[in-house]
Amino acid sequence: MNQQKQTIVHVITNFAGVGGAEMMLARLIQQTQDQYAHVIIALMKTSDVYAETLVQCQSYYALGWNGLNTLGTIAKLRHLLKSIAPKTVQCWMYHANVLTSLSCIGLSSKPKIFWGIHHSLASPKEESLSTKIALVMSKVLAQQPSGVIYCAHSSLQQHQSFGLNNNNAQVIANGVFLDMFQPNPELHEPCVIGFAGRYHTAKGYPYLFATMAQLKDQPIIFKIAGSGASLNHPEVKALFEQYQLDESKVHLLDQISDMPAFYQSIDAFLMTSITEGFPNVLVEAMASGLPCISTDVGDAKYIVDELGSIVPPRDPEVLAKAILDYVKLSQTEKLQLKQATRARVEQNFSIASVSQQYMQMWSKNA
Repeated sequence: MNQQKQTIVHVITNFAGVGGAEMMLARLIQQTQDQYAHVIIALMKTSDVYAETLVQCQSYYALGWNGLNTLGTIAKLRHLLKSIAPKTVQCWMYHANVLTSLSCIGLSSKPKIFWGIHHSLASPKEESLSTKIALVMSKVLAQQPSGVIYCAHSSLQQHQSFGLNNNNAQVIANGVFLDMFQPNPELHEPCVIGFAGRYHTAKGYPYLFATMAQLKDQPIIFKIAGSGASLNHPEVKALFEQYQLDESKVHLLDQISDMPAFYQSIDAFLMTSITEGFPNVLVEAMASGLPCISTDVGDAKYIVDELGSIVPPRDPEVLAKAILDYVKLSQTEKLQLKQATRARVEQNFSIASVSQQYMQMWSKNA
């Protein structure tokens, strides 16, 4: 006789964009659908981007929250949780955390609620008004959930410093499907350094270009992927011209859809961000056998460990030196690094091991 699967309800602020929390939720459902029946409640909306995930769910709902209808949304959420009556609710992101906790106040049979925080809090003053309100509410309600899951150690420390305290706080990193990313057994000649990130202040594009300018006389090719990484973007074009870079050595690829192929086309990965939480891109790169040269932001140091270089943000000279140090390694040393970076991800960041940690959290506190 088939044992009925336990239902896990996931409440997420929005299940429409391609963000770290949304992608992690999709991967988690795909990995654990044999053990649990999953229900998704998106406060705002769902999207066809996640059609494959939604099909794998027992049911899903979109409540059309827009800020102005907050009380009505809480009432809808409360009604749904009463009718589904799950033992466990996993929340994803601030607003989902807060509205779920509010919707369960006074329920006769309360589910175990776990908050999920997938955000870096380096500068609370710079957050939007909506996020600031959610943060203040989070501080007030933080003792209510059975646990709080952070995707990054840096995020846990920042939120605890802010005053968001819960006795059962745990870090569970974002995971990747290992079979999606495979190391390329070959090394390129000349050496190819890759960067992936949309054109945004957080990604440190001015420092990226200043770093490439320091190395333009070296036998190195740079491949730059990400929305806006194109000479059609006026600010990128201005940086390109300011440093008199060469299109044969700096390949601006704009947004690309096949990231695994991109990682296979490079030898090492560069991240110049000035702020991050848990940079998924470093885990994907390392799963692809790429040593990483990264700024010391978010959980970069924890992810890269000893298998690359961690340098201070906003310092092109140090970034350039770290790249040169890698380029000068022998072929044998580079191939050994390839194997070691892949092994680190297999041990720490596979979706299988990450899912196991979520399931342990749910069952331990069930």
